[in-house]
Amino acid sequence: MWTLITGAGSGIGRALALELAARGHNLILAGRTLAKLEAVAETLRAEAPDCEVMTLGVDLADPASTRNLAQQVSDAVDHLSAFVYCAGVGEPAADFASLDLIDFQEALAVNVSAPMLLTQSLLPLLKGGDPASRIVMIGAGMDKHAQPGTGSYGISKMALRRLVRQMSVEFDTMSDGPVVSLFQPGLVDTSGIRSHVEKAGKLNLPHAEWLARRLEAGECLTAEQAASALVFTLNQVPESDFHGAVFNGADLVDSLSFAGS
Repeated sequence: MWTLITGAGSGIGRALALELAARGHNLILAGRTLAKLEAVAETLRAEAPDCEVMTLGVDLADPASTRNLAQQVSDAVDHLSAFVYCAGVGEPAADFASLDLIDFQEALAVNVSAPMLLTQSLLPLLKGGDPASRIVMIGAGMDKHAQPGTGSYGISKMALRRLVRQMSVEFDTMSDGPVVSLFQPGLVDTSGIRSHVEKAGKLNLPHAEWLARRLEAGECLTAEQAASALVFTLNQVPESDFHGAVFNGADLVDSLSFAGS
C-alpha cells in the first residue's frame, strides 16, 4: 500500500508521513529540499521499521521536473493507494501594484499546474484500485476570502479548488478511476504560516496581526492534528462521501475529539 506525499519535508506533509507510516503505509516522500525529506525518512525508519520509504527531489514549478517525478514513481511502484498534494507557495505583496508576476506564475505552477500534471501522469497507477485510490489536494481558507496582499497564494488556491471539482467530474466518467477531495486545513501552526505572518507584518498587511494573535493564543491546529483529520478522510470516510467533497480540518478535529471523549 503505497502513498505519495508531496511537500513531505515539513508541516502537514511531514506529520502526515509519520502518521501514515504508523498505520502501515509505504511512503514516497517528494519535495524540493532532499535533506528535509531524508530527515523525515530517517525518523520513519526509526519509528516504523516495517515501513518502506523513498525520497524523491522535485521542483514542482518546473513541468519537466514534475514529469520526471511521475516517471520515477511509475518506475518504482505498480500502484498508488493514495496521493496527497501538500506542496504550496505564494508570497504576500504590499498591494496589487506590487504583485510580482514571477511569484504569481510560480504560485500557479506549483499550486495548480503541478497537481494537474502529476495526477495526469500518475493516472495509470491510480486507476483500477479496489477500493479506489484516493487523491487529496490541500487547499487554503483564503481562496474564497480575498484580502490585501494575498493574490498569488489565494488566487492559485481558488484555481486548485476548481481543479478538484473538474477532476471529480472527469473521474466519474472512468469505470476504474480514483476518487478525489479537497482538504481545507484552516489555520495550522507551521513554520510556513509563521514565515508568512512575518513577511506580511513587514508589509503592514492587515491580516498579519490577526493571524499572529491567533497563533500566539493557540487558536489553530497543530500539524499533527491536521494530519490526523486528513488520515481520517483517507481511511474512514466512505468512498461516496469522499469523492468531490471539501473537508474542513478544524471541524473534523472538533468532531473526532468529541467522538473520542
